[in-house]
Amino acid sequence: MITPCYQAIAAPESSPSSGAFFVTGCLSDPIFMKAFSRARSLLPLIALQGAVSTLGGFIGYFVVGGQNVNAMFRFTAIMLTVAMLSTFFAFFFGPRLRLSGRRLLRLGFLIPGLLILFGGGSVAILAFAYGSFIGLTWGARHWLEMSFLEDGERDGYASHSGTLTVICGIAATLAATLLLAGSAEQSRYVFWFYGALCLLGALVFGRGIPHTAPVSINDPLSVIRQPEFIACLPIFFLESGLFGVTQALASAGAVKALHSASHFGWVSTIAGLTGGIALYFTRKNRDVQNRSHWLGGSCLVVALAFVLLGASAWVPALYIGYSVLKAAGGPFLSASEQVLNQRTMDIRGDLSDRIFAREFTLWVLRMVSLFMFWGLAKVLSPTYLLVVGSSLLAAATAMEYVLGQALFWNGQAGTRQPTGASA
Repeated sequence: MITPCYQAIAAPESSPSSGAFFVTGCLSDPIFMKAFSRARSLLPLIALQGAVSTLGGFIGYFVVGGQNVNAMFRFTAIMLTVAMLSTFFAFFFGPRLRLSGRRLLRLGFLIPGLLILFGGGSVAILAFAYGSFIGLTWGARHWLEMSFLEDGERDGYASHSGTLTVICGIAATLAATLLLAGSAEQSRYVFWFYGALCLLGALVFGRGIPHTAPVSINDPLSVIRQPEFIACLPIFFLESGLFGVTQALASAGAVKALHSASHFGWVSTIAGLTGGIALYFTRKNRDVQNRSHWLGGSCLVVALAFVLLGASAWVPALYIGYSVLKAAGGPFLSASEQVLNQRTMDIRGDLSDRIFAREFTLWVLRMVSLFMFWGLAKVLSPTYLLVVGSSLLAAATAMEYVLGQALFWNGQAGTRQPTGASA
């Protein structure tokens, strides 16, 4: 019998403190303060990660606008595969190359920066660049955050890192939009801008991140075989397995509703301000006890956004409503998912094996869903594909709340000590 995910990921019995004790007593605990200060050292590069991540929206617009939605599916398939392989090779050669979490995070900016600036700007090169960025930076981020943070620290940290991510994402989107508006929609200037941001992160930021042991990979199959891991497959699929489909449909909706990349940039900038302002004023209100409420509210807003995305197939102006609602609820949902992801990795096994097992599983789920929708794209018109896809994404978001709140509600028995970091 498979153990329910929310029961399987309860805190270890050896944990001496409950979530309530942690929230009330951690501020006077010097060990907590040391761990949280180490996590804060990640924030500059995580903020820059949020800025560079906005490149994906512009790539999607240019790929779909210049070709069609099938080209976006091809781009996404390559990008997702490169992301998974980047994580694998980094962890496999990590001990030999002495890739600590800090070095891996900076490498995640260096490689895509060089590819974007000097790779020629083809769709394939952009897929390799963006895929390596996602795979390396998120692999390093999981390694470092799981090493530095206890369970009770995750909510406050997610709010602060999410706020910085949104702010820097808005700034990057605005800068790219101004470049487009002032250069007659020349995409190469946007790509050069993001390439420069990547090199800035690789060469300037991250020096203050504490040293950890090199990332490595030992026996991820032992993690995948665990009943606790298998029980989390539904939440993996709902939370991240549809990532590629979401990217493709959002790009298709943007091209249908908006008529230039700069218009897309302006809508994204204004919409992003909505989420940024809301996240800033609520950044201190998250804790272990209200995780389920934050998840529910954000899932409701994002699900409504997907409904508007589908409706924009007939009323293009509704794409603006989708952008605003997605930007308003997205940062809150991302913060909840960040904690949720870390909870699902609170199982047995080496930290590196848990990270790679999850990333490999997500790649499989994302590719399955992507190819299913790719097949639908060959038999459905773009309008009906957008409607069907958006409806499924809205339903998946609602189901994510059902499973996620069960994990949060039933998994508050205690906290977990940081694993994987050197003292």
